[in-house]
Amino acid sequence: MEKVTDLKHSPKLTELLIMYISRKYEENAIFDEWHLFQEYKLLERNNKLNELFKEECLTNRLNDENYTG
Repeated sequence: MEKVTDLKHSPKLTELLIMYISRKYEENAIFDEWHLFQEYKLLERNNKLNELFKEECLTNRLNDENYTG
């Protein structure tokens, strides 16, 4: 597996990190590239990258419930 060294070419990962950080830190969230990447490294170091996939599932579920067509 290739190691992520920055978020420049990872728009989906960046989006997931923004959603995760927004929910976790609420009004204290900081979304610049440096902070996003630090959060990614923290999740990776603590073997918690699955939290990003949980966030995506939660967001998809909420979007489906609010969809009115």
